[in-house]
Amino acid sequence: MPAHPPRRPLRPLCIGAGFTLLEMLVVVVIIGIVLTFSVLSLGGDRRGEELGREARQFTELLRLAAEQTVMRGEEWGVQISTDSYRFLVYTDKGWAVQEDDDLFRTRTLTEGTQLDVELEGREVVLGANLDTDSEDAADKNDADKLKPTLFILSSGEISPFVARFAAKETEQRFEVKADARGDLTVETPEH
Repeated sequence: MPAHPPRRPLRPLCIGAGFTLLEMLVVVVIIGIVLTFSVLSLGGDRRGEELGREARQFTELLRLAAEQTVMRGEEWGVQISTDSYRFLVYTDKGWAVQEDDDLFRTRTLTEGTQLDVELEGREVVLGANLDTDSEDAADKNDADKLKPTLFILSSGEISPFVARFAAKETEQRFEVKADARGDLTVETPEH
């Protein structure tokens, strides 16, 4: 018996043992498609982010307004329409548009933003617009037109409310909530 096992002969190189150029191109195209979708998904929901910024800006302006009312000893209001909001101050002549501070100027919401307000569990019907640019409109300090949706008292208290920010272009929603003490929060509700 031989001491060594018999050697197998080396197999000759098979001609069809590799990948064809077409198979390689298909794999490269598939990898490209997968990478494209993953990069696009990382881009995020730009409209949702913009909506969140609007909700946070609204919240922070209300916080600042509450601080201003305490420091100035004034009663303020926020008049909200379907596409904008503005700050009002109560004077001896009634409600007037807050004009002495650019920070509290009229704010217009991004086109397509839906804003719904609920006070004490009831939906508030918001006006179409604040009519701030119309020359034909009556004096912008006309007491009949200046009715606050929310009140900000000189004690810093804010009318308890829920403001819902939404847009058709995104699934994201934001809720700005205030309790009677003036504590404000921004939440993303589950849908």
